[in-house]
Amino acid sequence: MASTDSGPAGRYDAGPRNTKDSDGDVRPVPTAVVVAGVIVPLIVLAVVLVLFRNMGDEAAEAAVSEPYAAVPLPAPGAGSEACTALIASLPPELGDATQVALTEPETAGIAAYRMPDAEPVVVRCGLPAPPTFVVGVGLQEVNGVQWFNEPDPDPAVTSSTWVAVDRPEFVAITLPEGSGTGPIQNLSDAITASLDEIEPAPAPVG
Repeated sequence: MASTDSGPAGRYDAGPRNTKDSDGDVRPVPTAVVVAGVIVPLIVLAVVLVLFRNMGDEAAEAAVSEPYAAVPLPAPGAGSEACTALIASLPPELGDATQVALTEPETAGIAAYRMPDAEPVVVRCGLPAPPTFVVGVGLQEVNGVQWFNEPDPDPAVTSSTWVAVDRPEFVAITLPEGSGTGPIQNLSDAITASLDEIEPAPAPVG
């Protein structure tokens, strides 16, 4: 008579699963499964990278078009007819810089641009004479306009400010490092077209 012992010693042991076919060979994994295991993660990674890149591009575009908050500076001639005409005639681009709006409230005599990296290029009209614009300083002519490079008292500042000194109103442009000559060339063309030329009048030394 067969034993009915249900203890561990008498339990049915199915043994390890057989991964071999009837001839004893290991069954190969279908090629489609292998390909899918490699391709699907790559597709997911590519989608994620594209999404991150698009998010970065959108952030960069938003920064380049962000309105500029102009710092108020003394500008007695900002509301003059000459400055009003110049600001209205400025092109939408100065070199690689694209014009952007000013934050409210807008200030007369100012126009702002941004470089592709969002660094600002600022044009101001109607400023007082630069304090270092004195007899004997060097001037640089660009497209028919005489420019004076006004040094910044802070040596850590890498931007540069150039002032047109041969027009009825002083016109300044502040350029970030690496902006090239395009912005000042285009601004010179606009100044030549809008404002009459006058003889520069630097202050006496001392």
